[in-house]
Amino acid sequence: MNHPVLPPPSNALASPVLPAAADDVELVRRWLEAKLAAGMGIRPNTANQYALEGRRLLWFAHAVGRRLQTWGVEDAQAYLRLLRAPPAHAIGDTRSRDRAAWRPLRGPLSEASARQSALIAGGFFAWLVDMQAIRVNPFAALPRTRRARGAGSQQHFLELDHLRAVFAAIDGRPKAAFWDRLQAARDRLVIALAFQTGLRASELVGLTWTDFERRMGRHGPYWVVVLRHTKGGDDQVVPCDSAMEELARFRRLLGLSPEPRRTDTTAVIPAVPGGKRRTTTPLDSLTLQRLLARPVGTRQGLYGIVRRVFGDAAQALLQRGNGELAEKLQQASTHWLRHTTATHLLRATGKLTDVQALLRHRDINTSRTYAHDALEDVATAVARVFEIPG
Repeated sequence: MNHPVLPPPSNALASPVLPAAADDVELVRRWLEAKLAAGMGIRPNTANQYALEGRRLLWFAHAVGRRLQTWGVEDAQAYLRLLRAPPAHAIGDTRSRDRAAWRPLRGPLSEASARQSALIAGGFFAWLVDMQAIRVNPFAALPRTRRARGAGSQQHFLELDHLRAVFAAIDGRPKAAFWDRLQAARDRLVIALAFQTGLRASELVGLTWTDFERRMGRHGPYWVVVLRHTKGGDDQVVPCDSAMEELARFRRLLGLSPEPRRTDTTAVIPAVPGGKRRTTTPLDSLTLQRLLARPVGTRQGLYGIVRRVFGDAAQALLQRGNGELAEKLQQASTHWLRHTTATHLLRATGKLTDVQALLRHRDINTSRTYAHDALEDVATAVARVFEIPG
């Protein structure tokens, strides 16, 4: 007996809360509006990441001719393959305002970035499930790669010798022109702020002078950075006393007071002008401050600064025959500086709670991944205790 071949069931549902005629563009728009609703506490860079992922999903859905509501596990898998190994026609300008010229990727994403994109894309489909616009989330069925999370498992950090090489590389740049000196000082500030505060890249590029506050404590005044748009809507406070000397050095170069003022018009991490502007030196401090009002503004911009500095330092180390230090710097990225902060703070204080407080970890087990030396000390003690008698 021949049975009729039935079409595969569609994932789409008629949502009782979304317009019946809503197309993919409308669904993504409404999802973004829901994520960015007042009180959600999403910072601008996070919002940009959600918006980029939405555009990528729309681009891929159009490219494969599959409406988002009809996606199954195979479509989700194909999307993840796109992120990790994009074809040539998917690579181009991700910032273009020209819809025809826009492309979803500038190259293959790193494993960490692909994982983050998958989480955001899965969040969109989870929202569709909540809106009863689809039956199941196609990303929910995909296997997740999990990183080791035990004590001492976080190995993406730099030693003090790496940091010395980084600052030496910046200080050793040719600085005949004013803009070269200023760019070197800006790059030095980026590394110092990231290492001495443990701030995330998205938090660093979002800093304004109003985020710096001088407070009074039991031991006298101290400086903090107040992050006012954190996830969940609550303010987060990060001590930054250790970074204030480096900040004052940079501000003096700009003709500003050593301490931040709310009325300052320069960016905390400014984009340094290029082209013809670099051929002339500003005649006065006000002109310079006006030229430096535009911030670097994106995590990608900050990443470019850090990678260039790390590359210069690695090259200098290689020339001195120190290939081991150079190799680690060649692998390092912006987020390694946050890991470096945690590692060296734990070494200095021995307190996981200090790391948890500074890096604002909700779960102390996250802080425990930086316990490299604690793990090494245990290994040494065990080796002594359990020696086989001769």
